[in-house]
Amino acid sequence: MKKLLLCLLSALVLTSACSSIRIGPKGEGEYVTAESLVPYDERNLRQMKKDGELAAQKAAVEKVAGVFISSATTVEQAQLVEDKITSKTAGFIRKSHVQKAYRKGDEWYTKIKAMVLVKDIGAIIKQSEESAFAKKTSVLVTSRETIGEDISLTQDCKQAVYRVLKEQPYNLVNGDNLSQNNIENPNPTVDKARAEGARFVIVADVQSNPLAALPGTTSPFKSYRARAKINTYATNNYAVVAEASQQQSGLDPLDNIAAQKSISAACEAAAKQLVEPINDAINSAKIYNVTIKHINTIERLKQVQDILRTLREIEDFNLVRYANSAAQFEVSANIATPEELTAKIIRKYNIYFTVVSITPNAIVMSFN
Repeated sequence: MKKLLLCLLSALVLTSACSSIRIGPKGEGEYVTAESLVPYDERNLRQMKKDGELAAQKAAVEKVAGVFISSATTVEQAQLVEDKITSKTAGFIRKSHVQKAYRKGDEWYTKIKAMVLVKDIGAIIKQSEESAFAKKTSVLVTSRETIGEDISLTQDCKQAVYRVLKEQPYNLVNGDNLSQNNIENPNPTVDKARAEGARFVIVADVQSNPLAALPGTTSPFKSYRARAKINTYATNNYAVVAEASQQQSGLDPLDNIAAQKSISAACEAAAKQLVEPINDAINSAKIYNVTIKHINTIERLKQVQDILRTLREIEDFNLVRYANSAAQFEVSANIATPEELTAKIIRKYNIYFTVVSITPNAIVMSFN
């Protein structure tokens, strides 16, 4: 009799445990752990604990939103999309419970496990991309601009490049003012641009010098000639995908204005030569649909994205769908076949994946 009661009790416990984790339709959400710290308030402990749990819920939603947004690194105004999501935290939490909560100095620490409605967050990201936040190729623009022996900080060359490229489907990002070392060895600049999510980095080197007046002539105008050389590098492999050079003059009664005019004219003329080869480089990559099954957690989804991000043959990727713990990516890669792309992932990360199927345009793997 005791054994029968024990079995019945065990079955009841198991049934209760199983029912506690079946939250919502399959595939609509994922469990996420998150933490928060709020000021300790001994005069209002109940509200403080509630604030701590709400802050942790917001952190859980931010974690999910961050993974989705970071997969499409060229989504414009990503912060606005994330703010739109996190401003409605409660709407994305199906259920949560506090795992730990205690005083930590002058703050109250809370750790929760929450069911976050991943499907709903993904839908908002997709809607945003289709409307005001269209996906564009991110291009970092950097320059070294000198007038005579002096460094110019007015960024006339960058502004000229922006004017030429602003109508193209690029997300232009203002980069650093470069030194001679950066020009001679652009690799650190390329690495930084890649870390910031840029697919290409434009490195402009322009110098303007005064032109001597012809013997026997006088004029109130000063004349300067600028020589601009601009290279565009692909951040995934350091390759030069576009290069241009141009010389132009500037004329003005003021020396600095004449020099600035010459720099703007030379860089604008050179930038016009970059458009076609950059667009050719963008369109040269092949598109593969890559599906990874059995991811199970947001942390592992982020791990998969980090893997895709570190392969230099992959120029860009976008998380198209995430449901039932399977992620579908659209991957742009300079790789001839899906077998080659699969092999590169497996060779480097064989502890993670099992190949399920390969077709000419699609790869399906399972996360071990």
